[in-house]
Amino acid sequence: MRMDKIAGHDKVKKLLDSIISSGHIGHAYIFEGAEGVGRLSLATAFAEKLCGGASAENNPDIIVVTNELYDSSKKQKNVLIDTIRSMKADVYIKPFLSDRKVYIIPNADTMQEPAQNSLLKVFEEPPEYCIVILIASNANALLQTIRSRAAMIRISPLLRDEVEKYLTENNIADAHRAKVISAMSGGSIGKALEFSADAEAVALRDTVIGHLVGICGKGAKSLYDFVKFLKQNNSDIKTVLDIMAGWSEDILHIKVCGDYDVTNADKIAELKRVSMIVTAEAAYHFCEIVTKYSLAISRNANYSAAVLCMATEYWEEIHGRNYRSAL
Repeated sequence: MRMDKIAGHDKVKKLLDSIISSGHIGHAYIFEGAEGVGRLSLATAFAEKLCGGASAENNPDIIVVTNELYDSSKKQKNVLIDTIRSMKADVYIKPFLSDRKVYIIPNADTMQEPAQNSLLKVFEEPPEYCIVILIASNANALLQTIRSRAAMIRISPLLRDEVEKYLTENNIADAHRAKVISAMSGGSIGKALEFSADAEAVALRDTVIGHLVGICGKGAKSLYDFVKFLKQNNSDIKTVLDIMAGWSEDILHIKVCGDYDVTNADKIAELKRVSMIVTAEAAYHFCEIVTKYSLAISRNANYSAAVLCMATEYWEEIHGRNYRSAL
């Protein structure tokens, strides 16, 4: 993939080009950023330049390391120690076509400590032609000994306008839909493409935000309705939680910084209305609540209990701690 074909990330692309032009190329890099923001695309484009410009698909010296690459029966997302061992055996075979051999490891932060320790041996004594690129959402999940031997490349989410432009210029969505999807994407082209292919995603966002606005009203029926909605949408809870997180961050942003540069810009009227009702402390707690229960649900907490507690705590921040008297 050509670097200039990747949307946004101009500073990162300039940095990667300068690394190549300087000739001071390290043996290991960590591309850290949220899933879907372009980490793999940038790593692949970087690898192609390092290996002379040929497409990664046609270059045996650019290897994307997955469990299935070495064992088709292993489809786990987390990188297994057996996969790293197989990669190590291959590392010491010289390049076929290029002067360099580049290994890209997606989901590198899912490696358990034994797998990381196995990889560390390559980091300590790499062949002169070998370059390893680790792709991670959270580099802190990697051992310090790994991090200290790799150059960090941080990849930030794209600006909303960049996602919107990508969607319209590539005829993926019309202007109105692109604006909505870009607000939902969190700066991730990957997520934007998922939402654009899902006709129900925009409607789901409208429904979630409708509930978040509704629970600001008097009475407890809105809370009952919200809990019922959450329980009925177990399969979409990750998207629902992402929408809730973005909404909560926008409320906090308005309370602290003002009503500009919010994620859900197309919902600014609703955001302003809610921000006038809640305190800055409540807005901060909204973010904490969503984060806490997102983690609990990801760890297989009782789903019904988790969403009931989450919705109730959210409602309490608006209406006070004596909510039970209203039920």
